Amino acid sequence: LKDKLEKMAATALNGNSPSELDNNYDKQPEKKKPPPRKFCDICDCFDLHETEDCPLQEQMPDSPPHTTYHGSKGEERPYCDTCEVFGHWTESCTDDQTF
Repeated sequence: LKDKLEKMAATALNGNSPSELDNNYDKQPEKKKPPPRKFCDICDCFDLHETEDCPLQEQMPDSPPHTTYHGSKGEERPYCDTCEVFGHWTESCTDDQTF
């Protein structure tokens, strides 16, 4: 208590107000929170890497796979506007649905 009283007297001599004295000596040091753990939503694991850095994410292709059609370039392929697929012409489509 004597040490506390001496510190209070020293700060009072330095021009601090009584309210500042109360705030400085009764506070306990604040505990810092630990940083958040790394977590990957894709692998569903902690502490290895973040979702943005997941090695599995790099394996997913950004574009659809290339076509496997091996016909000639100049030949026109039959395409159906109704079904939106290659293989037959719109006129010969047997799909009864209309959009």
